[in-house]
Amino acid sequence: MNKDNKKALYAGSFNPFHNGHYQILLKALNLFDEVYLLVAQNPNKPKNDIIENINLIKEKTKGLKNLYVLEPYENILTAEVAQKLKITYLIRSARNNLDFQYELELASLNKGFNPTLETIIIIPDEEYVKYSSSQLQKIKEQNV
Repeated sequence: MNKDNKKALYAGSFNPFHNGHYQILLKALNLFDEVYLLVAQNPNKPKNDIIENINLIKEKTKGLKNLYVLEPYENILTAEVAQKLKITYLIRSARNNLDFQYELELASLNKGFNPTLETIIIIPDEEYVKYSSSQLQKIKEQNV
């Protein structure tokens, strides 16, 4: 690995990992030399089997070069994971104004924990704007 490589961390609950996430990942891979994908448990979302989720993501993303799906970290913030891995870019996505406002606040918090971390917000293409893991999870739970 070249020390000049631009590395990014793409973190989220990815519960489930859907085509919108996949598209953001592809865009990130076009922008960065290496992308590390971190599946985290969001306390505001239903519990999922993180290992099962990681395995599904690995299956869906196999063949993508310069992508590294990380094993789960426990009791550590995303900003701290980035710092530990010497990653200075964090990939996030915003579909609308509410998402963007949330991401601005999160970027500020992350910067407090890791001053070298820069948040990069990638906007999804129009066809993926309505994708939401929370909505997909509700549909799955209701067997709709």
